Amino acid sequence: MVLSQWIVGSSEEAGFLRLVLDHVSDCLVAVDTSGTIVLINHPYCRLLGGTAEDFIGRHITDVVGSQTKLHLVARGEGSHVGYPLKVRGHQLITRQVPVLQDGRIIGAVGLALFSDLGTLKRTFRRVSQSELAIPNGNKPWRSRYTMEDIVGEGALMDAYRNSLQVVAGHNLPVLISGETGCGKELAAHTIHAHSARADGPFVWINCASIPTELIEAELFGYEGGAFTGARSRGKLGKFELASGGTLFLDEIGDMPLHLQGSLLRVLQTNELVRVGGTTPVAVNTRIICATNRSVLEMARAGRFRQDLYYRLSVLPIEVPSLRDRDDVAFLAQQLLIRIAARLDASPKGMTRSEIASLAQHRWPGNVRELENVLTRFLVTGKLTLGTADFISNPEAEENEPKSLKQGVQSQTAVQIRTALERSGGNKRQAAELLGISRTHLYRLMKEHGYEPRRGTG
Repeated sequence: MVLSQWIVGSSEEAGFLRLVLDHVSDCLVAVDTSGTIVLINHPYCRLLGGTAEDFIGRHITDVVGSQTKLHLVARGEGSHVGYPLKVRGHQLITRQVPVLQDGRIIGAVGLALFSDLGTLKRTFRRVSQSELAIPNGNKPWRSRYTMEDIVGEGALMDAYRNSLQVVAGHNLPVLISGETGCGKELAAHTIHAHSARADGPFVWINCASIPTELIEAELFGYEGGAFTGARSRGKLGKFELASGGTLFLDEIGDMPLHLQGSLLRVLQTNELVRVGGTTPVAVNTRIICATNRSVLEMARAGRFRQDLYYRLSVLPIEVPSLRDRDDVAFLAQQLLIRIAARLDASPKGMTRSEIASLAQHRWPGNVRELENVLTRFLVTGKLTLGTADFISNPEAEENEPKSLKQGVQSQTAVQIRTALERSGGNKRQAAELLGISRTHLYRLMKEHGYEPRRGTG
């Protein structure tokens, strides 16, 4: 039996096999003895920029290039483990082995052991530390997430991941903006993990959660006896703890104005003076900031220093909101698997109606809200969106009070019109005034039937 016949031998088994392989995060492809592709999973198709239908039936060298040995393995040349293969600009570390049936080669399968060299290096470091029993207690400030933790598919998410990869390659300040719960902290961890500073510390501080009178000491540290209650030997601040690595300033829009000048000076001189100190201390720290507010609008209103804004926003990143994404069903399936593993529970399937309800929900809490909903679903078996259990009833929305719906639509239309008038018709600036993405603004304009005058942006 040839490999292609084995794969399609049972429609039910074949469907299950393809489903499993599409959930494998690494690239996988199988060929028959002639080198013709008979199976390819979704991650590999995404890397190649197409669908399975685009590649199945074509010769492996036509799809991934002449460097591959997979067609030769299928002819009996022998396995290749740890074989480097460059595909569409990505350096893969692959395992290419024959597929045997009754002692006879019927094809070969190629699996990317590592999707990039950075992943290989990080894995080697983890294995080395484990084998040498090196404690990590003296280095608690570490990033916890990488690009592999950013789940999603489609052009929007591919472009977003690519922007994170580009930003990670430059030792410059980054300003991450996005709605609450969309994954700004995840983006900051990922940028650090894929940067040249990955071996250094990743230190974080939430500017909104620390009292104003303490945040200066938290950031810049203090000398012994600098104030009542201070440690006698002083304390290092987050800037010094992050030297050689990255300092993540979450909710940067909540930093008090009187401290913004001190932060700007550190960015300009790479030096700081501890609270109660007199001697400058050199630091080598990259800054990544995050906010769910329009810092630009705050700067224009005088609530944030403009010079600091332009210093921090050298490399801006906008995290897509969940309502702007078209992969909610895929994301939910992936998160269900991860949450079930975390809870040591069996994954639950969802009905088509439940999946449709996820796609239609507005998700004001973004991915954080989705994780909350899915966790509750795994525990209770009920899909609860907002305050009510999901009921498969297409007439539910029609039964909402018309006056309430009309009032919300009217208010939204007024806000859109006001923002466009203030921005002179510039949609990008109008979106910033409203604190939303430009894509979200276009969607609201369409939903509420608002036709603005022609402008820029």
